[in-house]
Formats: sequence, structure tokens, C-alpha cells
Amino acid sequence: MTPARRFRGGGWAASLLLLGLACGGGENSQTPVTPGTPRISPKELRGLEVTLARSDLRVGQVTGPALAYGRYDDGTTGIVEGAWTSSDPSVVEVGEDGTLTGVAVGRATVSASFEGFGDALDLDVLPPNPRHDRDQPDDLTGPQVHVVYALPSDVEDGNLDRYGDIERSLEAIQHWLEAETGRRLRLDTAGGRLDVTFLRLPFTAGEGEERGASLAEDLEGAIRDGVGTSPEKVYAAYYAGRSGDDCGAASAEGRVAVAFVHPEGCSPRAVGGDRETPSTYEAVMVHELLHVFGAVPECAPDRLETGAHVGTSVEDLMYAGPEWSGHDEVVIDAGRDDYFGHGRADCPDVSTSGFWEPAAGVGPRPPGARPLHPVIPSADWPVRCALRPRPAEAVASDPPPPK
Repeated sequence: MTPARRFRGGGWAASLLLLGLACGGGENSQTPVTPGTPRISPKELRGLEVTLARSDLRVGQVTGPALAYGRYDDGTTGIVEGAWTSSDPSVVEVGEDGTLTGVAVGRATVSASFEGFGDALDLDVLPPNPRHDRDQPDDLTGPQVHVVYALPSDVEDGNLDRYGDIERSLEAIQHWLEAETGRRLRLDTAGGRLDVTFLRLPFTAGEGEERGASLAEDLEGAIRDGVGTSPEKVYAAYYAGRSGDDCGAASAEGRVAVAFVHPEGCSPRAVGGDRETPSTYEAVMVHELLHVFGAVPECAPDRLETGAHVGTSVEDLMYAGPEWSGHDEVVIDAGRDDYFGHGRADCPDVSTSGFWEPAAGVGPRPPGARPLHPVIPSADWPVRCALRPRPAEAVASDPPPPK
């Protein structure tokens, strides 16, 4: 859903004076102008457009900034420094740079003006979501993905659960999975809404980072002790901390997938920045969940010798090979022959996991079709993953004992 837009008419920009520029080394010296040489006229502003990835925010939430784009007569656009106003500052405050703050429940219009042109967006301010520190009574029975917002003991609360950021992240994930696979995750819901459990952890962010590869397992223990776990559930943890340069981690044995969402972590992108189009953290979460579901199995033809990723097809979500740029899109099992949808009886296929459900009215992606795909900055690709392997793989990869 895009914000409701209000266009405002604007006058033509004032005429621009062309200046002859003098330069040279001597007094009264000038660069001669060759007769007949055409002068390059400055482009003229033709309109203004205000953009924001969301049409709503929550009381107490700070988001943005909204951006004002100038549209020029040569077909180009560029960000301009517009003058921002709110129709009702008691509902939405807007800063000089377009940063928005939800003040009270209601609706307000945020406007920008620049050189006689203007544009505006209508924004709804909603109350924050209720916060829960335990798993709520389930709407569904059977396998489900339960979502956890986990904060180290010393990290400031970003309210990703209360402000709806995690909900938006899962909405974007579901849109992507529907278009890519014809399936959706079976998400744990309570009362018709995504059930997100808030978990304040018993260790600091620094202590968490020191745990390195064991962090995912430690989070599984903290979730078990603090939230309560079910053998029918896997856990998708949005963890407000770091682990080196990694973007995510998974403990397949512990049934925990982790996205590290520290603001100084692996990406400048926001969690749930766009509920329609996934970005870095949404790709990370699906990557780690696929590990928990069993990807990439040892029998996969393109699996790397070093672990549960693929080494061909740089656009594959589970790619971890030597080529680190040049992909056009991100897809799940690019060849449908490694871990998802291959249909072979001799190799695990995670598409048969009980944690999926059919997407109503959506079929699987036809061969060669270009589905919705995440918008991921090139610096964030491929996913930097700290995988804790299953016990059998860990034993197989251990070096032999000394003789």
C-alpha cells in the first residue's frame, strides 16, 4: 500500500540567467567563446514528488526521512531540499529534513514545497502493538514459525514489535515467497495477528558477540527458558545485536534462525522498510529458515564442499561461492535441483516441509519467469551466514585427531 498522495499545482520556475564565466592568468584576460558554439541551458524543474515507503506509523515512532524528488524537463529526477510542513503537528511532527514522528492517533498531511512546486502525503498514526513476553495461544495447530524480538540486556529498545516493523518484514517475506514458490510460511498467529514475543536477554551485546558461532545455540536456550518452546515450532529471531560481520545465523538442531539487526550491523536497510518488497534482512531471515528446514543437503549437486550452501548460480539465495557481485535477482534454488522443488526421492527437498502452506490462487514460478525479488544493496550480497551445522555434518567436517 502506498501513501495517499495529494498533488499541488506549481508555477514555472523563475527564468535563469546564463552567466559567462571568466578565467585566466592575466589582468582582463578572458576565455574566448567560439562563434556558433551552442550554450548548455540549465534544466528546468517541472514538478515535485514526495515519497515514503509507508503510509502509517505508530505513536512514538520516528521514521523517514520522507524524500522530495524534483522532476526536470529532461526526464531526470533528483532529491531536493524541500520545506516540510505537517497539517496537524499534534498528530505527526515533521523535521526540517523530512523525519516524521508519530505523536497521537489520527491522520495528518505531510507536505513539501520547492521553487513553487509542492506535493503531499496523507499519513495515519496508529497505536503501538501490544507487547507479549510469552508465546500467546495459537490460532493454528501443527508446525509453525514463531517470531521473537530478542534484545541484549544493554541494548536500547527499538520497539520493532510494537511499531510493526517485524510485521512488515514478514509481510514482505510472504509476498516474495508467494511469487517465487507459490507457498507461504505457516506463521504463528494469535487472534488473527502475527504473534511476536519480546525477549530481553540475560547477556550484553558485547557478550553475545564474543560467543561467535555459538550465539545461535545460546539464543535457542534463551528462547526455551524465556519464552517456552514447542517441538512443533521453529523460531525466527530478530536479534538486536551483532556477530562480527555476519548478517544471520542458524542452528538447525536448535530450530532457530537469526537475523542480526543491529543498526551498525551488516546493512543500512531497515527491517520491514517496505511491506511489499523484501530487502536485506528479509532475505537473511528466509536464508536462515531454509537452513533450519534442511537446506542445503549433502546430496545437492551444487553444494559446496565446505558446508550447506551452493557454489554455483550467484543469484541463488543460498549461494556462498567465490563470485560476489553481478547478480540480477535473488531466487530460491535457481535450478530447482538442489534443495527446493526438485522432487527427487533420493535427496531431501525442503519444499515438502510442514512449515509451508499453499498461497491461495498463486502457482509456482514457471521456468524462465522473473518473479518479485528482493532489493538488496550489492554490499549486502551474498548473505553472510554463521551456520551451526547438524551434528552429523559437524562430525564429518571436524579434522581427524592427531596420531
